[in-house]
Amino acid sequence: MIKLGILGSGIITGFHFFALDRIKGARVAAIASADEASGKAAADKYKAKFYGDYRELLDREKGLDGIIVALPNYMHCEACAYAINAGHKNILCEKPLGINSAESGELVGLVEKTGVMLQTAYMKRFNPGFAKIKEALGHIGRIEFITSNIFLSSPEPDDKAASAGGAKAPVSWHNDAGLSGGGILTHSGSHHLDLLRYLFGEIETVSCRCRYDAESGRDHYLSGTLGMGCGADVTMRIGHVDVPDLGPDWKVYKGGWNESVEVIASKGYIRAENPTWQGYAPMKVTSWFSGMPGPAETHYECNEQWTNELAAFVKSCGTGKLSGIASTAADGYRVDLAIEAMRESDRQNGAKLGVNYKY
Repeated sequence: MIKLGILGSGIITGFHFFALDRIKGARVAAIASADEASGKAAADKYKAKFYGDYRELLDREKGLDGIIVALPNYMHCEACAYAINAGHKNILCEKPLGINSAESGELVGLVEKTGVMLQTAYMKRFNPGFAKIKEALGHIGRIEFITSNIFLSSPEPDDKAASAGGAKAPVSWHNDAGLSGGGILTHSGSHHLDLLRYLFGEIETVSCRCRYDAESGRDHYLSGTLGMGCGADVTMRIGHVDVPDLGPDWKVYKGGWNESVEVIASKGYIRAENPTWQGYAPMKVTSWFSGMPGPAETHYECNEQWTNELAAFVKSCGTGKLSGIASTAADGYRVDLAIEAMRESDRQNGAKLGVNYKY
């Protein structure tokens, strides 16, 4: 039985619990959260030990097989480093790995020095719909065109159960660029950056323009081009498209979310479209390959992404080796650095910039 410690009891841990409920051989043994109500409720459900401070959990629970870091963004690196220094060997850290590439790079260095297993929690690699694109790349021919789109019209979460570090994080830490690492590019776009790297190779160059919220300083719209290791370019658009004057119930998209990745190649076409990031509804994959009389449409349960991701981590806790498709600490750092390069490109009026990775 793999025994896990969970740091945090906010929104994202609900999806972790959803997945762990479906994985045999895993047990939530300890939970840390500064939000006593939600933390104790989860601990009671799983008959787990509860701690009000994540450091106390890491210091006392030496028999755990794995640690899941699901704290606010600005606490990710410090919590991972504390876990490593406390002797824990297997860690799943929610994205982003850090709020900037300097701190995530330091964490990569610590991971390499100590040899711990750290998985960055980018779950779209484990999404069955996006997996069909990966499969198609072996026979779709020369890639001509790639698009990546994310649009949302739902408000940012109001996460009071954010911190397990002894003092509650601000209610809307998501809306603080200094605590979250930025805006929609970090919050949602980072998922696609990792997915695109998984599908098409490293992000080598970037050219983009951003729009920022005047009050918070967070980016809320981005349009850009990514030069990928496969030799093709990705046209990427990300937008938070609330229209306040129409009221809080107005939604551009059903459920407030729409994302897609589309590939046109010399021997076919494939598009994966997802109506919810949470996995509440099936996603649609449309494909038309050479030899087919017309397009085919299939649907996949998007919520499998959570179960697949956590199952890979649980397996890795038993073997000490990261799953073949899971995002590493270095992957997390590279996404963080690519985000910074994209924002720098905007500061230079959309200039095409190379991304120079240290790790």
